[in-house]
Amino acid sequence: MHRLLKRQIRHIYGKGFDVNNFDEKTLMLMESITETYQNFDEEKSFLNHTVKENKKEIQEAYKSLLTSSRLAVIGEMMENITHQWKQPLSIILNLVSILKLENKDSRELEIIEDQTRYLNKTILDFTNFSSHSDEEKRLFEVNKAIEETLHIFDFQARENNITIQQELEEDLVISGDMGKFNQALLVIFSNAKDAFVGREIFEERIIHIKTVSTKSSVSVSIQDNAGGIAADVINKIFEPYFTTKFKDKGTGIGLSMTYNIIKKMNGVINVNNHENGTLFTITVPQIDKG
Repeated sequence: MHRLLKRQIRHIYGKGFDVNNFDEKTLMLMESITETYQNFDEEKSFLNHTVKENKKEIQEAYKSLLTSSRLAVIGEMMENITHQWKQPLSIILNLVSILKLENKDSRELEIIEDQTRYLNKTILDFTNFSSHSDEEKRLFEVNKAIEETLHIFDFQARENNITIQQELEEDLVISGDMGKFNQALLVIFSNAKDAFVGREIFEERIIHIKTVSTKSSVSVSIQDNAGGIAADVINKIFEPYFTTKFKDKGTGIGLSMTYNIIKKMNGVINVNNHENGTLFTITVPQIDKG
């Protein structure tokens, strides 16, 4: 007999009432009611599960929308900066070229020229970071994406004494949005940097990036020596809004966004503790350049 039916009988007839005192028709009715209650429990369980799944999908959709909106604002801002700075940088380079005609051996002018070209390239890289041509959104070289991302991350690496080690295969081509793939890589690099700084690890800080290919796939592994991730949370780090950082240091969106980017490329991303650090492995289909 269903617990709710028992509760109702006790409420009406008292706790000591014996249900066997009911006649046969009443007992059959109670069996039918019990079956109805059980069906109701199953439906309730199904509805609860459906609501939870829908809630999760809505949260993920909202998160993706929020992230896309922020990235769009960043892209627009970088386009404005590029437009405003392009002409002054060009003027500086032209003036330096003129001055070098009169001062061919000037070390100071060489430094000004090198730094101006570096600034110009950095601005262009930021613009390309979230906006690529239609062709690049279909096919792109993995090494080019890694090079762009490391150029963006270079300042953070130097400021925090992080050594970047590279072990890259050549001519690996994959399909997707190169700008978003760069964002996914940058999130992993930035998380490693935060781990080094947050845990006050002062010995040699290393991030090692490696690419390995098969006939059908490309794997990009990024490993640090920042101490790894606690075993009780490592399976949660791709969940939306989950973060091990202080509230003012992270929103918990980054790795969830990374997971979704790789998933949309028909790829997978895994994380493990390896040796004395964290190892992220991204595997995506390889495209034959023909």
